[in-house]
Amino acid sequence: MSLVDSAVPAVIAATAAQNMPALPTSKESWIKLHGDHVQRLVTAYGAVMSRLGLDGIVIHSGIARKKYAHDDQYWPSALTPHFQHWTPYRETPALLVFFPGQTPKIIVEEHQSYWEGPAPANESWHQSAFVWERVSDLEKIKGLSSCVFIGDDQGLATALGIAVENRDRADVLANLDQLRTLKSTYEVAAIRQATTIAAKGHNSLREHFLSDASVSELALHQLYLAETAATDFDIPYGNIVALGGNCGILHHVHYDRAARSGDLSLLVDAGALHHGYASDITRTWCRGSDVPARIFKGLIDAIDSAQLDLVGMFTVGQEYEELHNHAHSLLADILRESGLVRMGREELVAGGVTRLFFPHGLGHSLGLQVHDVGMRLKNPALENPYLRNTSKITAGQVCTIEPGLYFIPTLMKRLLEGHARSAVDTKMLDALMPFGGIRIEDNILATDSGPVNLTRDLI
Repeated sequence: MSLVDSAVPAVIAATAAQNMPALPTSKESWIKLHGDHVQRLVTAYGAVMSRLGLDGIVIHSGIARKKYAHDDQYWPSALTPHFQHWTPYRETPALLVFFPGQTPKIIVEEHQSYWEGPAPANESWHQSAFVWERVSDLEKIKGLSSCVFIGDDQGLATALGIAVENRDRADVLANLDQLRTLKSTYEVAAIRQATTIAAKGHNSLREHFLSDASVSELALHQLYLAETAATDFDIPYGNIVALGGNCGILHHVHYDRAARSGDLSLLVDAGALHHGYASDITRTWCRGSDVPARIFKGLIDAIDSAQLDLVGMFTVGQEYEELHNHAHSLLADILRESGLVRMGREELVAGGVTRLFFPHGLGHSLGLQVHDVGMRLKNPALENPYLRNTSKITAGQVCTIEPGLYFIPTLMKRLLEGHARSAVDTKMLDALMPFGGIRIEDNILATDSGPVNLTRDLI
C-alpha cells in the first residue's frame, strides 16, 4: 500500500506555475513571491496533517557532519530540505514549527560560537510571514512533544520529548515529498535565477575553450567558480569538468592539472544555487578540424537536436519513462545514421546496444535537491535501473532532460564482445574513444500549455 495520499498534490496543483515567470528584479518582488509560497505551504501542510491526524510538525534546520568519525573536521552545514522548503534562513540553528490554523514559527538559536561566524544573512524573503522566537538553546524548548520531528539531530528530538516513532515518519515524509514535486512561482523563479548564475560560468568556459587556449580541468573549474562568484561549498554538487576521454566518466570530479591543447572535447556539468534551489546544466563542446573531431562535432549536434525533440515531448500526461525509452530510439537513429553501428533501430534498442552508449537515466526532478524527491513512486523497468523519475508529467514539475552518448571503455569492450560486434565500425569507434562522450542537459518546467525550457535562452 502506498504511503502517499494521491489527493495530496491536488492541494497545490491550482497554483502550479503555468509559464516562464519574469525574474524578480528587486528584494520586494522576491519577498512578495516568497510570501505567496509560504501561504501555499500553510494550506498544503494543513491538508497533509489533517489526513494523517498530526498535531504539529517540527523541522530542524540541519547539522554539520564530520568528515571522518575520529577527527574534529566538519563539512559545512547543509539545510534540511523540508526546512528550506519554507525558508532560506541559514544564519544559525533553527526550528520551523507549524500547527494547523496558526502562523508558522521560526525558533532560532542565538549565535554563541567563537570558532566561526554565522552564515551571511539573506533578506530577500518574507520574514514577516512567520512568528519569530529567539532562544539560547533549542533543546530547552517546551510544548513540542506531540509533534512529528523531521531532521537529523536525534539528540535534539529526544530533548524536545518527541517519541522515536514520531521522528522522520515515512508516511509524513512521503506526503511532504509529494508537495515538493509541484513548484510554486517562487520556486521556479529561484531555479531560473540559479540558471542565470550558472550560465555565466558555462558561457565563459565555452569561449575560453573554443579560443584554442591551452586548458586544464582544474583551471576550467576554477574559472567557473570565479565567473559564478562561488566556492566549492556554494555549488549544488561537485562540478563535472572533463576533457577528452574523461568526458566518458559520468561523475568525473578528480580534475587533471596538466594543460592540454589541440583537438579536444570538453564536457561541463555544473549548476548554481539561489535561495537553496539548484540549477543543473550540462554542455559538451569540441574543437579541432581533423576528421575525428569533425565526426564528434556532428554527434554533438545530433544529441543536441535529439535533446530538443525530447524537451518538446515533456508534456502533461506523458509518462516520463516513455520519454526515456524514446530517447533510446533517437539514439539508435544517431548510431545508424553516423555509420557507427550498422543495425536497425529496433534491434539496437531491444538488443541493449543503445544502453551501452547511454547507460544512465534521461533525467530527474530538480529543486531543493539536485536529484529531488517524490518522482520515483514505482520502480522503472529492469532495463532502466538508473532512471530516477517514473512519474506522469504534471504541470508544475521541473525536471532535467539529459540524453547522452558515451564511449566508456568497459562498455565498449562489452559492445565488441557481444552480438553487435560485426556491425560496429571499429575504426570510427577507435577514433572517437579519445573524445569520451557527450551530454546535453536543460532544466524544463511542465505547464498546461506545454514545456518551458528554463535554460536554452541563457546558454
